[in-house]
Amino acid sequence: MVAFPDIQEKVQEEIDRVVGKDRLPGIDDLPNLSYTEAVLHESMRLSLIVPLGIQHMTLCDTEVGGYKIPKGTAVNINHWALHNDPDEWEEVERFMPERYLDENGKLGPKPKNWLPFSAGKRVCLGEFVAKPELHLIFASLMQRYKWKMVSGKCPNMEQIGYLVNRYHPNKVIVEKRL
Repeated sequence: MVAFPDIQEKVQEEIDRVVGKDRLPGIDDLPNLSYTEAVLHESMRLSLIVPLGIQHMTLCDTEVGGYKIPKGTAVNINHWALHNDPDEWEEVERFMPERYLDENGKLGPKPKNWLPFSAGKRVCLGEFVAKPELHLIFASLMQRYKWKMVSGKCPNMEQIGYLVNRYHPNKVIVEKRL
C-alpha cells in the first residue's frame, strides 16, 4: 500500500464506512468490503510467491492445447504468465483493483486467469482458510494504521527470485490511525 497511497485511502474509507473504528473487521463484514478484497486479488495477481507453481506429474497420457504429454511427465502451471498475459488483462502491468469489481462495485466472478492458489484437483487446500484470513488481517491493518514510505523515497517493488519470489526490503513509516 505504500506504493499506492490513493488505493490505501480508498480501502480505509471503505473499512471506516462498513466497519467503523470501534471494532475490528469480522467475517460478517467481508461481503461488504468488496474494494478491499479486490485490492487483495490484485496483490495476489501481481505478487506471486511461487510463480511457476508446484510441480506435478501427469497420471496418464494427455493432450493440452494440441501438445501430447505422456504419462509421468513433470508439469508446472506458469502462474506468472497467466497473471501477466496482456491478451487476458487490461493494462496488465498496472495495479488496478477495479478489474475485479462489477458495475455495482461488488466483487465480480473470479477471472479464469486468476489462479494464485492453482486450480482443479490440485488447488491449494488452504485457499478457503487463507483468503478470509488474508482479508481479515489486511482489513485490520488498514483500519488501524496508515502506511507510507520514508520521505522522498519510492518503494522498490522489484521481485527477487525465480522459483520463490521475495522483495527488496523497504523502510516504511507506520502511523496509528485510531
